[in-house]
Amino acid sequence: MGLFGGLFEDEKAQGNYDYKRLRRDLENEYAAQSATFSGGFGFCQMLDASSASDEELLKMAKREGINLNKYKK
Repeated sequence: MGLFGGLFEDEKAQGNYDYKRLRRDLENEYAAQSATFSGGFGFCQMLDASSASDEELLKMAKREGINLNKYKK
């Protein structure tokens, strides 16, 4: 277990998330960032989001400051 392993496992156990919607929203966010200011970096992040595991999606969303409560089922 890594430094944040327990934190994200607890979140997954506390509630189910709509990972499909979260993935789509992250892909859209990174695409917009790519088009507006980050260029290739945003494009790479968009590709990462499309193949990320559920746990990685949670990490990405936290890094972007996304409110995960709106993705709880």
